[in-house]
This record gives sequence, C-alpha cells and structure tokens, in this order.
Amino acid sequence: MIAILYSLVAICLYLATKASAIYGKRTQLAWTILTIAVLTSVVGNILWGILVITNQNPSNTLANILYLMFFPIFLIGILVLPSSYSTNRQKFKRYFDIVIILFSISLALWIFLIVPAFQHYNGDFSALIFDLMYILGGFLLVVAMLDLLFNRIYREMYVPFLIILVGVLVLITTECVYVYQTIHGTYVSGSPVDLGWLIGYLILGIAGISMYTHQKIDSDNFIVDYISGKKTYNITPYIALGGISMAYISLIWAYNTFNPDLTFLEFGIGILIFLVISRQFLSINENKHLYSKAQEEIILRKDVTKSLRNSESAYRTIFENTGTATVIINDKNLITLANTEFVKLSGYTKEEIEGKMFWTDFVFLDDLELMLKNNNLRITDNQSDPKNYEFRLSNKFGVIKNIFVVAVIMPGSNNSLVSLLDVTKRRNAETEIKKSLKEKETLLKEIHHRVKNNLTVISSLLNLQSYYIKDKDDLIMFKESQSRAKSMALIHQKIYSSTDLKRINFGDYIKTLSNDIFQSYVHDSNIVKLNLDVEDIMLDTDIAIPLGLILNELLTNSLKYAFPPNSIHKGNINVSLFRKDNDYTLCVADDGIGFPENIDLASTDSLGLQLITTLTNQIDGKIYLDQNNGTSFKIDFNEIEYNDKK
Repeated sequence: MIAILYSLVAICLYLATKASAIYGKRTQLAWTILTIAVLTSVVGNILWGILVITNQNPSNTLANILYLMFFPIFLIGILVLPSSYSTNRQKFKRYFDIVIILFSISLALWIFLIVPAFQHYNGDFSALIFDLMYILGGFLLVVAMLDLLFNRIYREMYVPFLIILVGVLVLITTECVYVYQTIHGTYVSGSPVDLGWLIGYLILGIAGISMYTHQKIDSDNFIVDYISGKKTYNITPYIALGGISMAYISLIWAYNTFNPDLTFLEFGIGILIFLVISRQFLSINENKHLYSKAQEEIILRKDVTKSLRNSESAYRTIFENTGTATVIINDKNLITLANTEFVKLSGYTKEEIEGKMFWTDFVFLDDLELMLKNNNLRITDNQSDPKNYEFRLSNKFGVIKNIFVVAVIMPGSNNSLVSLLDVTKRRNAETEIKKSLKEKETLLKEIHHRVKNNLTVISSLLNLQSYYIKDKDDLIMFKESQSRAKSMALIHQKIYSSTDLKRINFGDYIKTLSNDIFQSYVHDSNIVKLNLDVEDIMLDTDIAIPLGLILNELLTNSLKYAFPPNSIHKGNINVSLFRKDNDYTLCVADDGIGFPENIDLASTDSLGLQLITTLTNQIDGKIYLDQNNGTSFKIDFNEIEYNDKK
C-alpha cells in the first residue's frame, strides 16, 4: 500500500513536470529530477516489502540506499531550478550563510543526537549511520528550500515549493523522532510515527498537483508580501544567526554539564566565529560599494529633481502663456487645472474652477450630448476621437460663445489637455459674409434672369420684324441673328437655374441648344439625323458663352448648306464634346456636300465663319477644318490656360 501511495505521488510530480514546460526547459528538468527522487523511494519501498515478505532483514540493503538517495537527488532538483537575478556578491554572501547554518546544525546534531546515539545504541551501527544520514539529508533539503523560497524562486512558483517545504519538514521531523526512539529502544514498527513518512510524501504529491493546476497565492496574501519583501537576501543571515545561537547554547550546556565533548564544541564554535568574521568583511566591502552607489544615486536624484523642477516651471510657463484658454480634465470631466485665459473666458476664478467644476458645466445644453460622446471616445478609443471640433460655451454671466476645441489624452493617464479658442467674432463674421453672399447670388441670378428675358425679347422682336422683310437674304440674316440671341439667352437661363453662378453644365447646354436649332431648320427627321455624344462637363461662363455661339454657327451652317433640298442623300450631323485631362474638344461634323475646297477661314467673307474664327481666338482655342467625307470642324481649348491669361 505504501508503494502504491508513493507511486501516486510520483505520478503527481510527473504531471507537474508536464505543466512546468511553460516556465522553460530548466524548470521542467528540475521537476523531472524531483520525480526521479520520488521514484527511487518507490523502488526502495518495493524492495523493502519483498525483503520483509521473504523474512530477510532490509537494513543495510539496496532498499535502504534507495531510500537515502531520495535526499541528494531531490536536492539536485531544487538546485537546478532557475533563479531570479542576483549579483555575484549576493550569491557569495548567501553561500557563506548556508555554510554557517549547516555547520551550526551539525554541531547541535553531534551533541544532542549523534554522540548520544553512539553512546547508548546497542544495535547495528551501520543502520544507525543510515538513519543519521537521513537526518542530515533532510536538513540539507530544508536549508536549500529556505534559500530557494527567500532568495531564488520566481513569484509564479511560490505555492508548490511552499508545500514542498512543509512536506520536507514533516519528513525530517518524523526521521528525528524515529532515530530518537531507535536509540532509546522505544520504536515500534507500525506506530503513529510511521504515518509521518506517508504524510510527508502525500504533501509532496499535493505540491505536484498545485504545480499542475498553476495555483498562485493572491498578491495581497501576507505570505507572498512577506516573502517578496525579503528577497533582498536578508533572511538567510537571520537563519544563520539562529544556528550560531543554537551552537552557543550547546556550548553553554556542555560547559555546565561537564560534557566530554566540550573541547570539540569549543573548536567548532571557533570555526563559526571565523566564518562569521569572514562574512562581516564581505558585508563591509559590500556596504562600501553600496555607500558609493548611494552617493551616485543621491547625485543623480538631485539632478533629476532639478530637471523635473525646470520641466515643471517650463510646463507651467507654457501652460499659462499659450495664448489660448487651456484646462486639464480627468476621466470624470472634472477640471483639475485651468490657466488665466480660461478664467477670463469663463468668468470664474481659479479657486471656483479647479477641483470643483466639471468640463460639462460650461457646455451649452444643445451641445452637451456630442461633447460627452467625444470625451468618452477620447478615453476608450483615442484613435477614433475627433481631436478638433466646435461647441458653444456658456460663461458665468450666461453669455454664449462659439469655441474651437483641441483635446488630446495626456500620455500615461486618462487626463485630457483641452485648448479653447473663442471664435465667436469669426463665426459672426462668417454669418454676415454668408448672408451678403446669398444676397449677391440672388442679385446675380436676377441679373442673369433679366439678361435672358432681354435676349428673349430681342429674339421675339427679330422674329416679328422678319414677317415684314421681303428680301430673302435679309430674312436669313434676321433668322441667324435671332438664333444667336437664343443661344446666349439659353446660357443665361442655365446659369439662372443653376446653384453655381460661375459655371454651367455645357454638355446639357449642347443637348438643349442642338435640339432647338435642329427643330427650327429640319422638318423631316428622316432626311437629316442629329447625333449627340457629349459628356457632362462644367465650364466657366466666360468660355461657355462664346463656345455656345460657335456651336450655334457651326450647327446652323451644317443644317443650311450640307444637305440641299433636291438632294436624295440622307445625312447625319454629329456633335461631340469630350475632355482629356485639362484639354477639351468640341466637334461638329456632317456627311453632306462639304465646303468649297479653296475656302480660307482666316479671310472669308462669311459673317458666320468670321464669328467662329473670332470667338475661337477669344477663348484661346484652335480650330481645325476637315473636308474629307463632308465637313468637320474641331475646336480645341484649355479652360485653365484661358483663366490664367485673363
């Protein structure tokens, strides 16, 4: 049953080995060695049971050796565990303290256990030596565990090794009681003393389970706080002092009882004194080093303090003299600091504002919801928070001001730095400008409307007058003038109905004008077909008006001359407008009878062609005439270049 119990403990430690992989290979190796140590006890226990069953004496056998091997193997596992950082000087002092502790314990064991054992024990001395080695091995483990817990262990593994320390203390206490009873002949196999080994190993198994489940002591727990506070290597010296005190008590006892080992004790105490003095030399050297470091630290802190004061002075100077009202608010919207400009803006004193008034106290009620939303975004999601925005501020006297805000989170905190600029005058000026602009837009629309009406009147008068004209050439001249007036009136109508008084959609204008002219000259759409391929292009009115007259002349010429009345040819008139980058092209082409081959656009007597040439030059364009397969006029122009030359 004991072998089965020890096997379960080994399984628990194996599980801890698997779970310790997250702390690194060295930690996993340490737990593996601890598992092997328990397995040696399992094998030893099995051999012990076999020897007892076969009526053989298990003492001084391989079983006993395997039991004993538990302690050095377990000790190796403890020493393999990775350590937290410490300097070589600190490690050396710690080793000195451990030597003092072990030497003091050895003296006490020699006087109170080993010597009485050899004096009074009548049994097998080799078995007694094995038992005494158990005790020494246990004390070595205790010292190693104390050094581990107080000086080396990482916080994540406190719980398992605190439990291991308890288990080792139970084992060593049980072993001391067992040896004492064996020496005095009072030990009885199967007595309650034997439960100590079972309990000790069970506790080791619990330590394995705690490692497997990654149990941790809460950071507020007293034990962790205590151990964490003692990780500056100042615990082992006190343990060493206890060992020395125990050795001195043993010396006093030996002196008063005339113990024959008094000389041995005096010699041992002398060695202890030598060790203690040697350690003090180390401490003195360390204190000198620490004093030197402390002096450097003091000088550094003075420099840092001076720099901080200078930085604070510079910060306060900047904060007070930014030229804008500035406040610092916390995550509850409480104003913690306000500069003089904000005092002037709000109408309150600093004493009334700082630490007493909230940022939201100054926000106009209609803007409060948006302000709270922006403040929450600034704290929870600083990336999506609008850094600049406007709101209305209500000061102490109820005056409403338009404020432009720049708000940012201060690094390392949830506090916000908020700068406020009074833009009330600018807002009022913008309102006045918008109002004036609206009035001017209305006036311009009215002007365009009246110009359109006047041109329409002129067109109507020309139309009325044409009824009294008998001469055919004069009638044609009147109709052409009427058409030109209509083309200009149409542009002013487009401007009047548009939201943009400077530019019109010239593609839409072409469609309207072309269809009007086409319907005026063509009574049978089966003879001539109008094809439009135009883009929606916005053009400046300074270009649109002459370009509209050019289109009117070109389209009228095609309709009048390209397809004679007696021609059986069915024709097409193509009008296109397209853009490439900043260059524009207007093209009017027909597949009619064409222009005379000897025509010269620069010196023609035709009023229409003269208008086309003059108006093209007016918009800094270029005109190209192509007489292949009918007639094609192409006008190239650039709006940007034209505007730059104006």
